[in-house]
Amino acid sequence: MNRRSAQKNKYSWILILCIIVGLLSSLYLVFERHQIEKSQNHIENIVDYDAVLRANAFEKRSQEEAFDALRNAGVTAFAIYDRTLEKAHDAGQIRLLTAQDMNSVRVNGASVKPGALYIALASGKEGYYKEIREDLYHRIGKDKVHELNTSIGPVIELYGATEDSYKKMNLGISKLQAEEVADKGFNVIVRPTNYRNVTSEDIQYVFNRLDGVPHVTGMIFAGKEALGAPNHIDETVELLNKHHIPLVGIEAVNQLQYEPQQGFLEMAAKNGYSVGRVYTIAKDELKKITPEESAQRFYISDIERNIRYNLFPVYETGQNNETVLQTTINYIAMATDKLSAKGYEFGPADIYPAYTPNPLLVVLSMIGAVALFVYVAQMFIPMPKHTQLVAFFGISLVSIVIFIITSGTLITQIWALSSAVLAPVGAMICLMEEWRRYDASRPLGTVKSILLSVLYLVVAALFAAIGGMFIAALLGNTKFFMEFALFRGVKLTFVLPIILVMIAYLQRFPLWKGRMINSQEEAKRFVVEFLTMDVKFYVFFIIAALGGAAWVFLGRSGHTAGVPVPGFELMLRRFLENTLYARPREKEFIIGHPMLMLATFGFLRKWPTVIHFVLTITGVIGIASMVETFCHIRTPVFMSIMRGYDGLLIGVVIGLALIIAIRFMMYVTQWFQQQEVKHE
Repeated sequence: MNRRSAQKNKYSWILILCIIVGLLSSLYLVFERHQIEKSQNHIENIVDYDAVLRANAFEKRSQEEAFDALRNAGVTAFAIYDRTLEKAHDAGQIRLLTAQDMNSVRVNGASVKPGALYIALASGKEGYYKEIREDLYHRIGKDKVHELNTSIGPVIELYGATEDSYKKMNLGISKLQAEEVADKGFNVIVRPTNYRNVTSEDIQYVFNRLDGVPHVTGMIFAGKEALGAPNHIDETVELLNKHHIPLVGIEAVNQLQYEPQQGFLEMAAKNGYSVGRVYTIAKDELKKITPEESAQRFYISDIERNIRYNLFPVYETGQNNETVLQTTINYIAMATDKLSAKGYEFGPADIYPAYTPNPLLVVLSMIGAVALFVYVAQMFIPMPKHTQLVAFFGISLVSIVIFIITSGTLITQIWALSSAVLAPVGAMICLMEEWRRYDASRPLGTVKSILLSVLYLVVAALFAAIGGMFIAALLGNTKFFMEFALFRGVKLTFVLPIILVMIAYLQRFPLWKGRMINSQEEAKRFVVEFLTMDVKFYVFFIIAALGGAAWVFLGRSGHTAGVPVPGFELMLRRFLENTLYARPREKEFIIGHPMLMLATFGFLRKWPTVIHFVLTITGVIGIASMVETFCHIRTPVFMSIMRGYDGLLIGVVIGLALIIAIRFMMYVTQWFQQQEVKHE
């Protein structure tokens, strides 16, 4: 290969110093963030109270035995919802009668109305009858609720709507039911629905029901609206804080942010985003997966997405010849055991505090990201040292002003994105410069080439990790922890590094017709020649294959998966999740890292430039993925670090095995060639 005609770029040591200062600041913020994340280790395991009672009705064991089994499985709380007449009747708290049923009942001073619905006392449940009467007075008004004096005691008459609509109408949270749950030794999770044309009195009514109830450890709104939305959310927040009840949001089905509930985001903002996050599995989805898979999903959600409330749905049909309730108990126990092994404890959930890192340290980290940007930029476009410094100080000043004016969220995201893209690119360019040191030398020995392939991979990973630390520090606050704000540009962090490394490679190695594209004139010639070259028909098949690979690569990257994951890969993922501290990404340890090791080995052994180019571009994937891992701020930072470490370790092992296998195949091939020559 010919040496690059241009002289090696000259960079300012001030940039390096600022990168180091920014890195030290970031490391401190990362440590502070880790301390906060490490302390959030209490998880609330929740089951629907009414669903448990219904499931237990078909079992031989008593309610107390069922509750003991749930407690032993790790359940710490029961969720109670707005009661309906239908639920109260099924639970034996009241009796629902039709007009026909009332024909055998003597009514004093009134007559039975055809089509009306009647609510009668259940023996020993007078308190529930009184609560329901109070709920009806509040919901629809006393003038629509008529209490009759009958031979079976007081009976409420509802008339004016269909029986079914009355039966399914939400009434309110039952204080007696909440106290019943607390008396059994479980925490209480309340799930109220909002009122139509909600008033301050409605909100106060809900919280009055909770007065004196012990161990209310969370409020999760049911339905599409938060309690008090749209005009009285301030009052709801005030009463939640007064009663020391955490606000909890429901994670969206796509595992990003929250299910839409009008008013919830505003409430969260007023709490400084210090809220809980609950994960559950939809009943339709639960039917399709095994109890083992259900347990695994809760386990992964808790350790990777800051979930601290698990709402376990009850299976509708039993699995493995078990009852419905026992099937549910089994998968809860599996999830609890997995989480216990990770050091989590169970009880009232830990809520992330309203944490914002020290602004001065954030600014220092941001300046480090700016320095990294200018440092990598001068690798592409050579510029004098004074130009580098002017660019650095000018961009830094503008960024600090924007940070002060906008409170930082937008500008920190911009520099986090910059770090995610340019850190792996800078690592690869530095690696290319190291390769070029051996450009004119003879092929190195096999052992030395292998050792250098490991060394250069580790050095490149450490360089790229600087970008990861910048990202973790710049976006390390509760708003991002709880996903009220998301890192934007995940796809770019995969695409841009590949494109930029391709450009850097063409600048440094004579891939295109034996020339390097390291000047403006060469770049123009390349564009003209590329656009006017003759294309063979097979090239279209190659382009189609590359397009398919890119579709899979991008579809499997980022926050959402647009490409389905095959079954064998799911099995590998589950194995790694249960074996390692953090499951590394397949694109790192199977593709990226081994290919980058092969790129170094191949260059030092003087493999063809085209092969080296392909290996280099493929190797970028692993380094870029390591940095992109830190863009998922909801994942604890220590887990992101360990994910990169585990991927690097396994990647080195696979890379070594691959190099040895290729070297062995080459040796065997050479041996056969020598034998053929001898026989001739």
